[in-house]
Amino acid sequence: MKKYMSIYLKVFFFMSILFLLLALIVVRRFDVTLPFARISYGIFVVSAFVSLTLWLFKLEKGNSVLNVILGYFMLIPGILVIRNVYGNYLFRLSSLIYIIMIVIGIIYGIVLWIVSKKYKQQVDDLNKLIEKQNKS
Repeated sequence: MKKYMSIYLKVFFFMSILFLLLALIVVRRFDVTLPFARISYGIFVVSAFVSLTLWLFKLEKGNSVLNVILGYFMLIPGILVIRNVYGNYLFRLSSLIYIIMIVIGIIYGIVLWIVSKKYKQQVDDLNKLIEKQNKS
């Protein structure tokens, strides 16, 4: 829980800056006032989802590919909250966000799979060296 809260505070800081900049862009470009309470609640909720996603990505227990898939599923509600906060002013093509997220998830999963195979190979090599040393 301590690690999650540390991640949450960092994500909250950056999400606050990002949300306020996005609100400024929407106000300047579309001449629409967005309620501050709605933006604040959005920051809290999206920060919770993003920090949970990062925590799942960094989790070393369990299957790493499954953790990545669960992490990306945790991002979907965050995107929906952002769309709800800013409405159609910011996201006219919401399907593009999902396509980009899926492509990034696939690339991340492939990289994770390659790294885990290399890690398992190194562990096997070290175990063989230890067995040789114990036999000598």
